[in-house]
Amino acid sequence: MTMMTLFLRRLQNEWPAWLAVSFFALLPFRRLAEIPLSVFALSLFFLLRSPAHRARVVALLPLLLPLFLCFWLPMFLSSFDSFLPVKSWVTSIAAIRYLLAALAIGVLLYTPSLRWLVLRWTSYLLLFWAIDGFVQLAFGVDLLGIPLHPDRLNALFGEKYQFYGPTLAMLSPLIFEFARRRWPAWAWGASFVLVLGAVMISGMRAGWLALAMVVFAYFVLMLRADNRELRRVTLAIPFLSVLVIAMSYWVSPTVQDRIERTLVMGQDVESAIDYASSWRLPIFENSIRMYRAHPVNGVGVRAFPIAYPEYAPPDDYHVVRHEDGTGATHAHNIVLEVMADTGSIGLAGLILGLVLALRAWSTMTAPNRQEAFPYVVALVLVLFPLNSHFAIYGTYLSSLIWVLVGLWAAAWKR
Repeated sequence: MTMMTLFLRRLQNEWPAWLAVSFFALLPFRRLAEIPLSVFALSLFFLLRSPAHRARVVALLPLLLPLFLCFWLPMFLSSFDSFLPVKSWVTSIAAIRYLLAALAIGVLLYTPSLRWLVLRWTSYLLLFWAIDGFVQLAFGVDLLGIPLHPDRLNALFGEKYQFYGPTLAMLSPLIFEFARRRWPAWAWGASFVLVLGAVMISGMRAGWLALAMVVFAYFVLMLRADNRELRRVTLAIPFLSVLVIAMSYWVSPTVQDRIERTLVMGQDVESAIDYASSWRLPIFENSIRMYRAHPVNGVGVRAFPIAYPEYAPPDDYHVVRHEDGTGATHAHNIVLEVMADTGSIGLAGLILGLVLALRAWSTMTAPNRQEAFPYVVALVLVLFPLNSHFAIYGTYLSSLIWVLVGLWAAAWKR
């Protein structure tokens, strides 16, 4: 048997895993991650032709369909009287692909070896992202020749610099879990230092908070008896964290600026808090005004920038800086965005979805929980309500959420 034949046979078996890895690999490059997501969505129609796959789809529907309806129905209902009806309707209809993709991922990656392949190679990818950030900070260009953005470290993410640090932080449970299971203790510590340093020098406080939550979760996790070999590294986490933060502050002017800006918040003056939060305070206030004016189904999904000027004073920072008559693009907080865009219906869907997710997690067997653990932790970091967020109804974050849900579903058994 030739090498080519072996390669093709292996690719025939492993293509779903490589397709999932390619989704994460393409996240930095505009909307190219839509390609693997769409392939997964379209593949579902072919999977339904197989009785075995059809049975798996039926088994996954009790998990995925209620969660999706909690996300999608508020979008759909907000479109009827949206400030931007065409955008809202297109976004709502196109969102159906997320359910199809999540179902396909749950079916195609049902084999444990394929799920392990995704975890391993996505971990390597995240390590590459972290190293790429340090290279760009040191030399002004990253490994692909992408120049350092004037505002922030961007690495492979180019003009989408704001996604680098938070995305690396939100996906860090994948590499930490892979390292915990397969690497020696010192390698886990090395990967922790590398990822923490990259997130710190990215200068995005949303990434800092997300990684702080990961550190706390793993600090608790490693105190368990089955993680005895990692306890020395666990005890070193506070020291390593302080060392990395100090080094990041010393080498990165961006980190210095973000920390100094954050400390201004201690003045407890509205203008100081507004400055420290990067002018988010008026966005939060206007989000609440939108919700009060449209408490049932909001101003319409993705209609936030069009509705914004109607509820903001004329001298609002985000109105003034947008010369096209729009305002801030989204609420920068998941709860406020859901309230403003989809109203009380969306808020109820968010709460119900959380309850259903917790219930589904509690019904899983212990081995399957361990397999799903990194993806579920990543979902918690993406959706954590006390952090700054990308637009939850935007393609980038919605795609990321539903691919992670699909990977959770792949390991799901009652």
